[in-house]
Amino acid sequence: MHYVPMDLSRRSFLGAAAGLGRAAPQFSFGVLADLQYADQDTANGREYRRSLDKLRSASEWFARERLEFVIQLGDLVDKGIDNLDRVLASWKSTAPKRHVIGNHDAEIDRATLLGRLKLERAYYQFAAPGWRFLVLDGTQSGAEGARMLEELRASKQPNAQTWNGAIVGEQKEWLRKALKQASAKGERAIVFCHFPVLPESCRREHLLWNWREVLDILEAAPAVAAWINGHDHRGGHGVRAGVQYVTVPGVVENDIRDCARVVDVFPGHLLMRSQNGTQRLELRAEEGGG
Repeated sequence: MHYVPMDLSRRSFLGAAAGLGRAAPQFSFGVLADLQYADQDTANGREYRRSLDKLRSASEWFARERLEFVIQLGDLVDKGIDNLDRVLASWKSTAPKRHVIGNHDAEIDRATLLGRLKLERAYYQFAAPGWRFLVLDGTQSGAEGARMLEELRASKQPNAQTWNGAIVGEQKEWLRKALKQASAKGERAIVFCHFPVLPESCRREHLLWNWREVLDILEAAPAVAAWINGHDHRGGHGVRAGVQYVTVPGVVENDIRDCARVVDVFPGHLLMRSQNGTQRLELRAEEGGG
């Protein structure tokens, strides 16, 4: 299976705009992934120092939008608490900030990292009317994750990489419970994680170690509308069982006009906009005709 890059072309933008007409979204939010800032020279296409200028540019665009929140999908830095402090000092936002932990962020002492990001823990939820947002942390999988990695290596799976992770234990049960609660309340849910779970939405070497298990949890929950992640800097998109899976391209390797996103939320679809185009993402019908 091959991942599908997300089409944010001008043609896609015009088609989405025509379909939208005069309708207004319920609300909108901003998304960034993989700034991976570091005070170091460009290497392998990663413009580490330029990420701060890109962040400022995205923030200026976001400030012109009416956003419910802005979420970054992990890997704010390549490494180091000094780099993290510089990014956070540079990030100006008129909307509340939400954070996802990425594998590079996780190299920072956990208590220090959570303190800087003002998080009590790395997986959590928040809400907007009719919607529930779940943030997952795939970087703390412990012994169970280590066993998964060894099994994947033994079977020569492409995602048997130390830079990936897993959703395990208490967090996995928390995810099931939160999705069940959302379904019971008639809410739609969007899940954010640093790591992708759908092969069609990324290069397979970037997949969460237990991606199949997490997909089963998502597909069993009628509330789930979308999963949005970073990690694979190329970006990508796929659909399975009516759920949209979006890999947002990494800031560190891409034009900010293409990789920064605003998501307009409608009852039956999402519009995912960059400054260069838009794609309409149809959502599966809610149970009971909602």
